Amino acid sequence: MSNLNEEIELLPDPARIVNGLRDTGYNFNTAIADIVDNSIAARATKISINVSMDPSQNVRVYIADNGIGMDMDGLKNAMKYGSKERAEKNSLGKFGLGLKTASTAFCKQLSLISRGPNDAEVRKVQWDLDYISDIGSWKLKIVPVDDEEVEILDMVASEATGTLVVWNKVDRLLKSYQKQSAAKRALEKKIDDLRFHLSMVFQRFLDERDSRAANTSIELNGVSVEPWDPFCTKEPNTELLQSENVPVEVEYGEKTSFKVTAYVIPRKSEFSSKEASEKARGNNDYQGFYVYRENRLIHYGDWLGFFTKEPHGSLLRVDFSFTHELDELLNVDIKKSRIMLISELADYLIKFLAAPRREAQKRYRDGETKSIHQPGKEAHNSSNSSINAKAPEVENSRMTPTGKPDEVVVDNQYGSFKKKITIGEAEIPSQNRVVPVQSIEGNALWEPALINGVHAVRINENHDFYKKVYGPILAKGVVVEGLDDLLWALAEAENSTCNQATIENYEDMRFTVSRILKKLVADLPDPDVSEE
Repeated sequence: MSNLNEEIELLPDPARIVNGLRDTGYNFNTAIADIVDNSIAARATKISINVSMDPSQNVRVYIADNGIGMDMDGLKNAMKYGSKERAEKNSLGKFGLGLKTASTAFCKQLSLISRGPNDAEVRKVQWDLDYISDIGSWKLKIVPVDDEEVEILDMVASEATGTLVVWNKVDRLLKSYQKQSAAKRALEKKIDDLRFHLSMVFQRFLDERDSRAANTSIELNGVSVEPWDPFCTKEPNTELLQSENVPVEVEYGEKTSFKVTAYVIPRKSEFSSKEASEKARGNNDYQGFYVYRENRLIHYGDWLGFFTKEPHGSLLRVDFSFTHELDELLNVDIKKSRIMLISELADYLIKFLAAPRREAQKRYRDGETKSIHQPGKEAHNSSNSSINAKAPEVENSRMTPTGKPDEVVVDNQYGSFKKKITIGEAEIPSQNRVVPVQSIEGNALWEPALINGVHAVRINENHDFYKKVYGPILAKGVVVEGLDDLLWALAEAENSTCNQATIENYEDMRFTVSRILKKLVADLPDPDVSEE
């Protein structure tokens, strides 16, 4: 009979575990960033990353730093799955798994080389997944350091303390290519993507003028990584919409806080230069929250499930920054790339976003209207010319100003009566029949007008029908002319058939038709305002 209080040690199968942990969800960018976290946690001021490929398409990755380094005990702890917790609670390293899981997600041989603070000796330890599988045991290799590795470490650490991470047997970064040139292009694309990712994730560390984080330089294949500011704070037309520092009680009365700040970035035409506009990446992919833990970006480019991404929100970016005290409350994951919000925090953020979202959408729509207005000035030339030539044959009314503001006497087949109508002068004399404007009372799509003394129609550029139907075809003269003819004919028909008793009915008809059209075109795509 077995003893119910008996205990046995049941060790996991090494091969199954190390290979299973290869599938924790890292991509190349997040894996490298996780290793950079360790360098920053080791107080490195210089980090060098090199990704290369030999003629046989074997990829090798080096990440070297000039941090505090490790002795043999430190190396063994760093390579242990579930290493000891760091003394500094605010460290970018968190779970003691990142170095191993991030590296073996892409390679089967991980080497850790370091020169510690107590002597000048360079030591090397290594996990080899094939070796672990062959012997069925957690055997960490202690292997000789080769001259090339010492040289790489010394280039960064100048023969002082520092650490070098080496990936060999890289089997999950690139697929197999028949041509070396194709493999090279694929790797270059990976490197370019990594460069931007590092510039975004470690922006506050890379920016020497940013006092929120310790200064750290990062080189990728010999070229410095420059900081990327998602909020474009150096641009004069960026607007800080709202900022709040929010106190939070985490446990047993202990308090901390987080900071949330909403920015609306400039439209493309409002940036200080074309280069600045391109660098800002002002499109749908980069709107939303930018979540920083200890000044390191861990999540970006969406609304945390509150809203879907759509063009009207493309100018709004929100900084959500917190410290390690909120890790448990926010459920920071192993890759430090995701948080989960408790309901109270989610409710607060939704309320916080209300005003910034309205302002960002307004700025987007203002730009949308202006971008349509510019080509629209010329798009209606042929319509004006055609209508001017044919108007005398089709006009069945006469409008005479009374001398009072926006008031005329209308004479048509049903009599003579006074009517309120917009009277004005055309910016360009020949553009006096079809006149695009940026607003019309009641958001009507069109209205009759008297421009330069002739019968005209004013068209509302800010109406969704104009933006979504006219906007994409402003360069297509025949189609624009047909729509212009229709709206001018509706305006002239109103002048020719209304009387004192039916004036308000015609106005109601215009407003009703405009409202119906707005609903009908609601599901049409928004106009592309990327080329303002």
